[in-house]
Amino acid sequence: MTFATYGNTGPFTNNVTPPGINATFLNNIESFLDQIISSAVADANVTANGSGALTVVSATMTAAGTGLTVQHNALVSGVLTTTGNHVANGGMNIGTIRDNTTGAPQATLVTAGITINNPLNAVLKAIGGGHTLTDWNAGFVGVTTGGTTITHGLKNASGVATAATAIVATCASSGLAGVITINSQNTTQFVAATSVNCNIFWVAILL
Repeated sequence: MTFATYGNTGPFTNNVTPPGINATFLNNIESFLDQIISSAVADANVTANGSGALTVVSATMTAAGTGLTVQHNALVSGVLTTTGNHVANGGMNIGTIRDNTTGAPQATLVTAGITINNPLNAVLKAIGGGHTLTDWNAGFVGVTTGGTTITHGLKNASGVATAATAIVATCASSGLAGVITINSQNTTQFVAATSVNCNIFWVAILL
């Protein structure tokens, strides 16, 4: 709150005939008192303990500027909601990451790494930065010499069906050394054929 400038009427002198009623003097005092009455001083929900600790129900930062500067530790015992960007250049110590709809835990940060509570929806990127894994799928299916159509179901980062970067398959039947051929691949399926009817294990990868 911005206080209006108080206009002094004095100085006054002890043991001198006091001044008569002066409208300017009294109006200045009343105007100043009105500002105090309508401010935090007269608000029962705003308290100060005399040691610099201020307790309020809510605080709104308006206009330009930094808004709120905290140069010491800050403890939030309730829920801290930020509708704008949350920038933590100094890092954040956090144990659980929750979704913003139900508050359910989505990931837990532990000493050994990160525990994902739900399916990870992201493109994995190697630490070196040169390798990515966008999607993958695998299956176990019986394949004939005439060819069997298999749905790989791969999608790119935008959720669009996409052909695999590579498909690897091996004959899972003991004692069979069949040759597996992968062909006719498109954005949703591929055809696997073997020289001998057998069950195969396949893996499709989208980098």
